[in-house]
Amino acid sequence: MKTAVYTEAVTATGGVGKYPLSTETLDFIQDQIKLLELLAGLGGSNYILKAPDGTNPGVAVVVNAQKQTEVLEIGPRPLYSVAVKYLTVTTTKEDIKADDETYKEARIYRTAQFTNTKGAESYDINSFVNIKNKMLGEFPTNTLLSTRIDNMPQTVLNYLKDVLAEKLTAKTITGLTSKQLDGLKTPCVLSCTASVALFSGVTDYTVVITTQGSKMVRQEVIQGMDCHYVRTFDGTNWGVWAQQTETAMHLDVKIVGTKVYLRHGALGSDCDIVLLRKKKRSAYRSTGGAKSYSKNKGVRKKRQPKNQYVHFKGIRLSKGTPGKWYVPKCISIDDPSTNSNMIGKELPTLCSSLFYVGHGGYYRMQGLRKKIVLKTTTNVKGTCHKAYAPIGVQIARLNATGGKDSGGEIVRMKYRVAQRKYKTSSGAVTYGWIRSFSLE
Repeated sequence: MKTAVYTEAVTATGGVGKYPLSTETLDFIQDQIKLLELLAGLGGSNYILKAPDGTNPGVAVVVNAQKQTEVLEIGPRPLYSVAVKYLTVTTTKEDIKADDETYKEARIYRTAQFTNTKGAESYDINSFVNIKNKMLGEFPTNTLLSTRIDNMPQTVLNYLKDVLAEKLTAKTITGLTSKQLDGLKTPCVLSCTASVALFSGVTDYTVVITTQGSKMVRQEVIQGMDCHYVRTFDGTNWGVWAQQTETAMHLDVKIVGTKVYLRHGALGSDCDIVLLRKKKRSAYRSTGGAKSYSKNKGVRKKRQPKNQYVHFKGIRLSKGTPGKWYVPKCISIDDPSTNSNMIGKELPTLCSSLFYVGHGGYYRMQGLRKKIVLKTTTNVKGTCHKAYAPIGVQIARLNATGGKDSGGEIVRMKYRVAQRKYKTSSGAVTYGWIRSFSLE
């Protein structure tokens, strides 16, 4: 800091304590005061060091337009309130008369006061660090900071606890008992060896504990090849263990006689089980839609023909209990006004329209060019005695326009029509149609 030796300064002629009073001396003193003013910048940008009380003035520290820290006196009135929007600074200049001379604007006074209107030099009240939500808070003095520092170890411990709660810590344990398992409510991962057998006599497994909110705890036991069991603690008691089945869009199918059984994992509410059939795609495509480029309208272009699976009549099948076999039934269809009789029916009825009587009274199978004739009729070129139609079942998501978005793997099957020989009541031998399914 700048200092001056006022009482002990020695002149060249031996004089002591004759420090000259001059404008340079006064400027030196003012620089000392400004140096102290810079220390106010330690409190941050703008802050209210002391609020006025109606009788005594207050003190504010601001960073002015020259980017300098400045200490200002706040007028005793008005007092601070939530209606205050600004701290407005007023600059007044004063002339000084001395020795028959007038020194223009020799003194400059800068004072501040709380206002609700903006002036020539105003500072938004929200820019002051100790004003939050319009409330004027206590400026953090050394005493207050000391209290906060004393509380810091507990704050740090609570922070670390919160961080660790988000991370699963792995641990190996031998001989875990049922009572110990019931007491595990802290998030962690346990690799258990020779522990209590929970399911199928298995004593080696992994336990994953996670918390749900402030009271609930979830335990998951993982055994063998990804076999999961889950239970939840509601804050008072543990629930029963429930086996978690796969959530992938995988579908199992088995056929017993003419019945088709499905089994799947836990499906989302946006997933549907749909019935598909394989059909030929045209070798031509039209690019002339309503929104197409004008030169393409009505134009047909050739493309590679192929067979593809399509959503058969918009049929959606029922969902079952995850992990259990069930017989699916139709729950909705594209055109209920025409095919309402299909609702609630099983696959044999749903696929019956694929086998029909065509032109000339011949039996036909959709997608097959040959005619199907009974075995009492000689099989010649263009005819056959049995046939099948490729069908499929898939877990998929349907889009808003009724089309099928990408889904899981397609279980490919064949809807078969064959003939069985039997005798009539008169003893004559004849043939009848039998329908069945098979997996590809």
